[in-house]
Amino acid sequence: MTQIDRRTFLRRAGATTLAAPAASLVGCTPDESGAGAGYGGASAGSPSMASPELLAGDIVRPILLPWSDDAVWMDAPAREMPVAYVSMGRMQLYVDSAFRDQVYWDLRAHISVSTGVWRIPLVGDSPQMAIVPGDVLREFEELSERDWDPTARPSLGDIRITRGTPTPRRVELACAPLAGGGTWLRAGPWDIVQVAAPTTALVREDFARIGRAMRFADRDCTRPRGEVDVLTWSCLPATLDAA
Repeated sequence: MTQIDRRTFLRRAGATTLAAPAASLVGCTPDESGAGAGYGGASAGSPSMASPELLAGDIVRPILLPWSDDAVWMDAPAREMPVAYVSMGRMQLYVDSAFRDQVYWDLRAHISVSTGVWRIPLVGDSPQMAIVPGDVLREFEELSERDWDPTARPSLGDIRITRGTPTPRRVELACAPLAGGGTWLRAGPWDIVQVAAPTTALVREDFARIGRAMRFADRDCTRPRGEVDVLTWSCLPATLDAA
């Protein structure tokens, strides 16, 4: 597994300074500033850093990566290393120790005194729901953020908490190519909220389905081949209402 620290991640992203620990997790209330720019800049093989000018406004030229036979992944790279990352695939939580207490409250988590595992509610869980010991879907091993591999493909349901500004984006795919060739997609428009330029506030994003796209076998999008789910990082209203 790749080891990386915050300074290395920020240097790769082109950042020049490190901010102090954030105050509180903010709800993803749309910020109406910044519209009209396309979104892109990632390589076709894995997530990468996007230029700041491409982190606001409409998403019309996304990087679309194969996910499964019936889903594609719309890349949405973080501009800096998350202060916390919850991996559903590995059932692990990677957290920056400087933000640990805040992340604990923001995720509405419970930490087992005997085992040290984090019990984290999932999207759709009632705030009053008690998570019992042994609930394998909601128990996560705690690890340092240095153990997190930023190049790993996210799993459906993953959570990342980063510093930034909630920004509204309209997604519209007008015969956009899928990385690897042979498939083009048409979808939207959809309105979503994602995290833009870093600030001292923390914002939660979930890796989830945002809609369905029609898949085509030609660059003119005249030969449909059925629909696929589109997955990406976005702020889910259910999680933010709870925050």
